Amino acid sequence: MSRAIAATAITFASLGIATTVAAQNDPGPAEPIKPDNGSVRIELIDQSFDLTPGGSIDLKYRLLGDLETIVDVMPTTATSSTTISVDSGADEPPTEPPAGPPAEPTTSPPTTAPPPPPIALTLRILNYEPLDDPAQLIGLLGADPKTGGLPPVVDGVDLFDIRSMITVESPNAAVLEVSVPTDLAPSIAENLEFNVNGVHPVIVQLRADDQVVARHGTVVERHSGDSVTPPTVDLSMFAAIDDPGPNGTEAEYTAAVTQFADLVVDAEALEAAITMAVPPSVVTAAVASGAVDPDDPKFLADDVLLAAPATPFDISTAVAVERVDAFVRQLRAGEDDVAEAIGKVPVRDVWPTTTELSGPAAQILRDLGVRYLAMPTAVYRSTVTSGSETGEPGVDRFIEFALPDGGRMPSIVVDEQLGAAFTTKQTDEILAEWTPAEWAVQVIAELRLKQFDAPLAQQRDQRSHLVAVPDLGAFDPRLAMELERMAATTRAIRFSPASALSSVTATAPMVPTPQLPDVAGPSLATRLDRIEEVAISLQTVASMLPADDPRPTAWTRQLDSYVSTAYDDETVAAELDGLLAEAQTLRDGVVAPEPFTFTLTGRNGDIGVRIGNKLDEALNVVLRLSSPRLEFPNGDTTITLLPDEVTVVNVPVVARSNGTSPVTVEVLTPSQDPLTEPVTLTSRVNALTGLAQALTFGLFLILLTWWFSHWRARRRTNMAAEPESVDAD
Repeated sequence: MSRAIAATAITFASLGIATTVAAQNDPGPAEPIKPDNGSVRIELIDQSFDLTPGGSIDLKYRLLGDLETIVDVMPTTATSSTTISVDSGADEPPTEPPAGPPAEPTTSPPTTAPPPPPIALTLRILNYEPLDDPAQLIGLLGADPKTGGLPPVVDGVDLFDIRSMITVESPNAAVLEVSVPTDLAPSIAENLEFNVNGVHPVIVQLRADDQVVARHGTVVERHSGDSVTPPTVDLSMFAAIDDPGPNGTEAEYTAAVTQFADLVVDAEALEAAITMAVPPSVVTAAVASGAVDPDDPKFLADDVLLAAPATPFDISTAVAVERVDAFVRQLRAGEDDVAEAIGKVPVRDVWPTTTELSGPAAQILRDLGVRYLAMPTAVYRSTVTSGSETGEPGVDRFIEFALPDGGRMPSIVVDEQLGAAFTTKQTDEILAEWTPAEWAVQVIAELRLKQFDAPLAQQRDQRSHLVAVPDLGAFDPRLAMELERMAATTRAIRFSPASALSSVTATAPMVPTPQLPDVAGPSLATRLDRIEEVAISLQTVASMLPADDPRPTAWTRQLDSYVSTAYDDETVAAELDGLLAEAQTLRDGVVAPEPFTFTLTGRNGDIGVRIGNKLDEALNVVLRLSSPRLEFPNGDTTITLLPDEVTVVNVPVVARSNGTSPVTVEVLTPSQDPLTEPVTLTSRVNALTGLAQALTFGLFLILLTWWFSHWRARRRTNMAAEPESVDAD
């Protein structure tokens, strides 16, 4: 039952109304004042949202409009005094006598009519039973709230003669601050009765001479303990900037750098951490251009940068062509680039999934330390193959995807609907209708009512929102700052870093479990074959370079980047041709030795092989010689060819026999890849003399002696076999 009770009875004359007098050079109020149209408007500046049993409701309003005429809070005559008094029957304070000689006395003092009594100014406050549907908030908050569709009234109080609670700022603006005590049934007259937990409407009426001249609606949440109240809702500000890529135009990079600089400004405006996915190339470009200053102590002090590859890299494509190694190297390179540019190491806690993602790719991300995926609504709809919800996906709890190895990867859908309020266009539209405080209360109440509206088994679920504007870019901080300010005064919401959401957010039950596709992203199989071919060629010439030469590392990083879908096939083909030409230049710098003939007059000797280098840098090569009649005890020899010179290499040789034979000379890379065509030298060996010849002659004499002995033995044998002759008598 509504009741009007006199909660205060303080005369305006005894306490007065404090008015704020601005400096003469800045007479305007702190906020823009609506034009005087003969009416009064109440706007919410601040309020307490949480209400515990027996607590108070604190409300702070701004009154705008024709205050002097309608509610009579202005002085009746112009004055520079900061305090206004109205006659309430008490004697007026004495005034100072005018300067100069006293006036001539008159025979009869003039009569002055007493001023009329001030308008009776009353504030009526009504509270209602709790709301049970977020839709009931529509039209409830702000000036001139709806009168229909509300739950039944629970209680009401009147605060009489509220002038003592008003601070005048200008002729058509004043601030009204009210604190209303509450209690339980049976309620006493001066208190508002609140018996039930929930989100309660509160309607305030400003009444002048018992006529309602302005109305305002808001809500408060009554809660009696954590065990019966839904958990706090976590909000995290999120942003992601598109990578212009290696082929990005100057205009695209300028736009991306501007977005990053705007995010840095947003980060300074908010106390809460902003989680940003900013491409490494944009970070380095912003630092190089001076758009951001990493040496500023306020620069991203509590904010988080997410890890990203140095070159835009579709992880799903990399997995499909089995080039995860290239993705990992690019990811580490991107982390190093950012750390070097701003001295802040990116984290892998959250992965912004702005394109379709395959299940195998999600599994790789999990193995790399990613704790959950951040998916815009459109990407979720186009990616999930089964188990998807009907209508809009939930944005306040995790959705778990099944991975090929049987594991799970949590994902949260980005809340772009709430984030849309932070675009400049929508912020302007909101502030044209509401104050920042009214909008913030609306948001908090809506989040709370969605919790109460959930099935009973899910009302205790911990819920979070990853909030971003629809294009995931920089945002207008005006409303975000107010929401953050109110979050510090209520247990209903709090701001948290995105990396913390994985430990404070429940998982939405979904049957069947949502599935990611087996394959996603464009196919690069044909391109990969060419990349592998070029990689092999570069690896061979890389072995010719000094160990500290930076080119092999740069080539690897460059080839890795070509697995990225940021490049089209024509661009990659042209770049690969350029790398092959660079490799061929190194190969062509080596000049093979000219063929020649040499003679060995001893068993051991040296061969002088001349190899040229046409380049202005040193090259490492391997020299290999082989021959059927010669041995090379040192085997393959690694040598360094001096720049623009012919290097003579003395190769030790051992002859195995005399005679003429070919010697094959090969010049190879240290990785054993031929650099030149084989060259044939001619060797002449006359090395077997001295003892060797004596031994040969000795063997000949032995053989000759054996043959002569054998011949004589046969002759004796033959002679012994002949018969003796008989003499005739």
